[in-house]
Amino acid sequence: MAHGLRLVAACLVGFVAPAAGPLPLLDPPPGKTFLAVLPHHDDHTHEYGFGGLIARLIDEGYRGYYVRVTNDEKDGSAGWGENDLVNERETQEAVRALGIEEVISLNWRNDHMDSIPHHDLRAQLILLLRRYRPDVVLSYDPWGHYDRNPDHRKVSRALADALALSGFANVHPEHLAAGWKLHRVPFVFYAQRFDYGKGHEPNVAVALTEKQVARKARAYWLHRNVRVHPESARALRAALDARGLRVPELEGLSDEEATIRIQEWRMYWISARHGRENGVPFAEVFYFVGEWDHLPGLKDYLRENVRPK
Repeated sequence: MAHGLRLVAACLVGFVAPAAGPLPLLDPPPGKTFLAVLPHHDDHTHEYGFGGLIARLIDEGYRGYYVRVTNDEKDGSAGWGENDLVNERETQEAVRALGIEEVISLNWRNDHMDSIPHHDLRAQLILLLRRYRPDVVLSYDPWGHYDRNPDHRKVSRALADALALSGFANVHPEHLAAGWKLHRVPFVFYAQRFDYGKGHEPNVAVALTEKQVARKARAYWLHRNVRVHPESARALRAALDARGLRVPELEGLSDEEATIRIQEWRMYWISARHGRENGVPFAEVFYFVGEWDHLPGLKDYLRENVRPK
C-alpha cells in the first residue's frame, strides 16, 4: 500500500487540498435517514468527500438515498444515449457498494441545466425533502468559491433554497394537500471540488475506518465508464519504464487491473492525507451546518449550558 500511495502522490503533482487542520472531529449526528443530493452519477465517490461519510453513516444505522439530478449523458465516450444507460447502471452498483439502497434519478439534461427554471428544480427538491424527511443531507457547497462546473452550481443553489423553504406551509401548499408534511433538515454536510478554484473552507473532519475507505475506493472505480481506462495505466507504466522505475504491486496485473489499483490508491491517499492532518488514520473534511447554526445566540447558550441528564 505504501508504494501505491507514493505513486498516486507522484501522479497528482499540483493537486490542491484544503488548508491543513487540525479540524474538530465530528461524529455523525443522531438520526436514521440521509439524502445525498448531487448532480452526477459519480459525485458521491470523489476524493473531496462523501464516499467515506456515506459508508460511516450506513455503518451507524442510517438508511441512505442518492438523488442523482442529471442523466450524465455527456459523461463518457460511448455517445449520449449509451452513456445515459451505462452511467445509471454503474450508479446503482456503486451506491450499493457503499450501502445505499435506492437511487432517485431526476434525469435533467447533463451540462444543460442552465435552461431549467430554478423554481422547478427547487420544487422537486422540496418535495423530496418532505417525502424522505432526512435527518442529514449531503451536497456541494452552494457558497463555495468558483466551482466551474455549471451543474454543481445549479444543483447546490437550488438545494440551498429547498433546505431553507421546505419547512414553510405557504411554499408549495399542494404538497401538503397531497399528504406530505413540512420538514426542516437539521444537519447538512457540504463539500466541494478543491482541485481547481479556491474551493471552500471545511470546518469539521469525519474519521473513517480502513474498511470504510475500502468501500469508498471500490465505489470510485465501479464507475468504469469514466474511471477505468486501461490506456492510463499503460502510459504510466511506459513512463516509469523509460526512467528505469517500476511499481512492484502492479506487476502481473493487466492494464485494466492496474488502472483499478491506481484508482483505489488515489482514494486511500487522500483519505490518509486528511486523516494525518486531523490526527486520525483516515478522514474526510466538510463544511458542516448544525441544528442550531441558524440561531447563533441559542447555539452559544446551549453549548455553554446544556448538560447530560
